[in-house]
Amino acid sequence: TEFCDMYDAYDRLPEELKQRIRGMRAVHDDSRTAAGGLRKGKKDVTDVRHVTGARHPLVRTHPATGRKALYLGRRRNAYIVSLPVEESEALLDRLWSHAIAASSAWTQEWQVGDLVVWDNRCV
Repeated sequence: TEFCDMYDAYDRLPEELKQRIRGMRAVHDDSRTAAGGLRKGKKDVTDVRHVTGARHPLVRTHPATGRKALYLGRRRNAYIVSLPVEESEALLDRLWSHAIAASSAWTQEWQVGDLVVWDNRCV
């Protein structure tokens, strides 16, 4: 199981990129399950501009801590609303590459008896 500290990922962004993504929203594709299977009643996405799913800000403020964190959702079929597809893809790739850098990512190597607690609002 892998986790990314999206507080850290946001904090490490260059200021120009923080300014660029402020106010941007992305569609989080809902066509696939967590395991990657196509959900019943959904079709394969052929054009990300028409993907179904919730729209969320790329940066959100944690309601309890007040800290900003990246909120990227799953990468597959994600789309930044109102950008040309190529620009959306490039920006999402850049943000994901930044977010999964070693300093922000952690892999849990499970052993019997392990318990991990996390806050979904910032990972």
